[in-house]
Amino acid sequence: MGETSETQNKDIGPGVITEQERQLAQNALSEFQKGVYASCLSYLNKLETLRPKDLKVMHNKVVVECYKNELKKTELLRKGLNAICGQMSITDSTETIDDIEKCVMRYNQAVLLYHTKQYNVALQIMNRLFAFIEPMEESLAHKVCLLLIELHIVTEQPDAALSLINYIESQLISTDNSKITSVDKDATDAFKIKLLKCKARIYLMMHQLKLCKREWKTLVSLGTPVNISTVFLKANLEYLRGNYKKAIKLLNSVTSENLDFKTYGESSAVLYYNNMACLHLAMGKPNLACFYLRKALHENKCALESVQIKESDPLSSQPLYTLGGNRHYELMYSLGVSLLHAGQASVAFDCFMEAAQKLHNNPKLWLRIAECCIYCHKPTNEVDFNIPKRRKDLVQKVVGSGIYRKIILASSLSKDIKYHPEGFPSAIPQLTLEFASLCLKNALFLLPNNNELNVPMATIAGSQTVPLSLTASHNLGTQHSPLMSQATAVEALNLKISVLAASAYVCLCLGDYVIALEHAKALLNINKLPGAYRMLGNLYAAESLIFMDKINEAIEYLKPENIPDLNTFVPIPETQDKDKEKSDEVISKPIKMWYPTTVPTGIAVLRYNLAVAYAIRGELDKSGETLKQVV
Repeated sequence: MGETSETQNKDIGPGVITEQERQLAQNALSEFQKGVYASCLSYLNKLETLRPKDLKVMHNKVVVECYKNELKKTELLRKGLNAICGQMSITDSTETIDDIEKCVMRYNQAVLLYHTKQYNVALQIMNRLFAFIEPMEESLAHKVCLLLIELHIVTEQPDAALSLINYIESQLISTDNSKITSVDKDATDAFKIKLLKCKARIYLMMHQLKLCKREWKTLVSLGTPVNISTVFLKANLEYLRGNYKKAIKLLNSVTSENLDFKTYGESSAVLYYNNMACLHLAMGKPNLACFYLRKALHENKCALESVQIKESDPLSSQPLYTLGGNRHYELMYSLGVSLLHAGQASVAFDCFMEAAQKLHNNPKLWLRIAECCIYCHKPTNEVDFNIPKRRKDLVQKVVGSGIYRKIILASSLSKDIKYHPEGFPSAIPQLTLEFASLCLKNALFLLPNNNELNVPMATIAGSQTVPLSLTASHNLGTQHSPLMSQATAVEALNLKISVLAASAYVCLCLGDYVIALEHAKALLNINKLPGAYRMLGNLYAAESLIFMDKINEAIEYLKPENIPDLNTFVPIPETQDKDKEKSDEVISKPIKMWYPTTVPTGIAVLRYNLAVAYAIRGELDKSGETLKQVV
């Protein structure tokens, strides 16, 4: 993606153009293409004295000054472009972009916003630009298309990006419908390869592995050079297919190629170590994943130090394309996840809190923080199934003998009550259930509402069947910005299920049974709820009702038929080829096995709780009969 796009038609402007002005513009363009920016700037200064109100000259001067400063004075570039684009809006009452020069100005503004991670604002500008894609000069049109696709990808709108690519392939680079009769074949081929890579990335986002594999084969057939981007793309595909060793082999095959952060804005070492960490975590080796993530953090720090100047503003001292290259907070989040899997919840908590400085709008982060608190409260439930130890906890002592024998029970069912009911500030980040409750509220607030989650679960039959959803002016903004792709919706649904289950558990532990019941009911009301969470929802609802002395209602939640299966996630449907019945499945197995592992064991847990409910209600015979079924 190019950082800026210098206009090539410097001699176009308002009013009559003199021969002197034309010559100055041509000289400026020639010097710019040679990279002699000081000389180019002198020509533009002379041109500006002759045409002081020409916005295009002003724009070119801002761009050249940015290049002269090695793309470092980002704040000056931003102010200059905003001033020019602001004047353009004033002079253009209809706010139409009627020639290529204004397209270039807006494009440069969007590039700046992209590198400073202001994706939504950049997307608004690019949607306006795309309405004028057909009359654009070819190289600019290619850049506009690629930036718009990239913005849809980073804002997690893969459906919109795919529709855009399908339109571009059918209208802009098709041999039948091409708007340009004589095109540079090499440039067009390179553009096609970039589109194919984008399409493969989109299919990975949508978990459509068959379609991604097809695009990969097309890339190979076109003779795409094997470089770090293509190999990492293939490794990502193998990772999702569960071929972890093959993915590691692919990653190790490109260690000789090095992306210098100063030159590319990305560090290949950071990418490599991060990907290795993801693979080892998926293989059930969280400690090894932590090792790789710490190396990635070190490489990220070194990369940033190579471009940063101490005690200076990054917008003034770093090249534009390196501003968005800091991956520290994303790596800290990944390190926290790995540490949590490794059983180091307190260290993971610190990692997550550091990541929250930048990723505070991510509901996953708040769920992970809450899971750290839950883990510290109760690392495992093995103690609940240790009958001799549980007996000691429940029975204080036995007095008397024979028919006069009495059992004195403990005052509480559990000794691990660790909440602080009196005056403890729950907003302070600490490993407590109170803070976990606050984090889970944040997660629920950040998740999409129910209407957005209830998307149709039909599979995509193929790339040609994805609707374009383009208006007459090809404005993509209104069609796609509020929508959520199928894969993203399913992921959000799985996340919401986890958050509701954790919320119900935390509220039960804190003694807030009314709210716990609300969360459990909300969990059970979700369509296509996985069996494991249906079991938890029923157990949490029943326990809440028992504590509220509503035994009859609780018994309704403890029926064995409430457990159809023990799945732990809603699957993302995968596209099937017409000639093959079986399709690749996205590997989403939990790293640690969930207990109980079989449906009969889950039913036994429900029956045990049902026996407890009968006993509390005084129906001891019924309770005894139910317990016999458990054994």
